[in-house]
Amino acid sequence: MSERTPHEMIAAKIAIEEQWAYDNKVARLSFAQMSRLAECAPAQGGLGYPIPASTLRIRAADYFTRIRSTLKTSVDERRARQEGEIDELVRLAVADIRTARAAGDVKASAEAEMRLLRYQEREAKIFGTDAPQRVEAEVTTKDAVSAELDAMLARLDVEKHRA
Repeated sequence: MSERTPHEMIAAKIAIEEQWAYDNKVARLSFAQMSRLAECAPAQGGLGYPIPASTLRIRAADYFTRIRSTLKTSVDERRARQEGEIDELVRLAVADIRTARAAGDVKASAEAEMRLLRYQEREAKIFGTDAPQRVEAEVTTKDAVSAELDAMLARLDVEKHRA
C-alpha cells in the first residue's frame, strides 16, 4: 500500500469537512452551531477539532458547488421535508400555548398562537389547501342557450293558447 502524500491527506481532510458542513447545513444548523459541534468527538457528531464558522461556510458552499449537478431533490421530497419541519414547529407552538396558558401569561399565549397560525398558513400554501374551493360550472354554448330560450318561448306560447 502506498503512503499518502501530505497534499492528499489535506485534500481528504477538506473533503470530509466539506461533506460534514454541507450535511449539517441541510440539517438546518447555523454555521455558529456547526462550529461548536465540530469540536465534539466524531462519535458525538463532530469532527474532533475546532473549525471556524467562516471556514465551514466555505466548505459547505464548495461541496454544494461540486454536487449541484447530481442533486435531484424532487418537489415531493422537499414537501415531505417541509411537512416534517412544520409539524415540529406546530408541536412546539402548541406546547408553548399550553405552558403560557397554564402560567396565565396572556402575552406569551397570544405570541405562540400567532406563530401557530403562521405555521398553519405556511402548511396550507405548501399543500394547496389555501386555494379557493373549486366550483364545477357547466359550460354552455350560445346555440344551447338559444335552443333553451326557443323551447321556453314555445311552452309559453302553448300555455297562452290554452288559457
